[in-house]
Amino acid sequence: MNEQQTIEALAWRILLCHKHPVSARLRFLIPSEAGVVLPQALPKLAVIAEQEQEAPVQCHPATALRCLQEALGIDWPLEPVGEFQLNMEVPGQILPVYLVALSGHELREPPPGTRWIDLPQSIGMPWLDRELLRRVYEVLIGFG
Repeated sequence: MNEQQTIEALAWRILLCHKHPVSARLRFLIPSEAGVVLPQALPKLAVIAEQEQEAPVQCHPATALRCLQEALGIDWPLEPVGEFQLNMEVPGQILPVYLVALSGHELREPPPGTRWIDLPQSIGMPWLDRELLRRVYEVLIGFG
């Protein structure tokens, strides 16, 4: 990423998933090292923001998605999921977290430094990571 993209990358995060159109099997592309958001982990003191708290200036989801695709070196058919609304409170700012979904029947090979997981594989991860994935599941599958 260039310097401007690096600055923009700090102002948002993305959860990337694939929901199989027939079986509804849900998988998440996550960093290999830690966390569940891309392109980089949330700051250590991040908490889920109250619903009435909004980021004062937000990056448009399409811009964030384009930056993520460039950062990961992918040109996959990704679509923002508008029903998912989440902000994180981090030191000094409110950070929007966008959800994007990979279209189609097949998973793509994960880019270097990432891997695909199913929701049960999140057992043992920190509570906040599991909660973010649970909220995606609730929006896409409908069970809460």
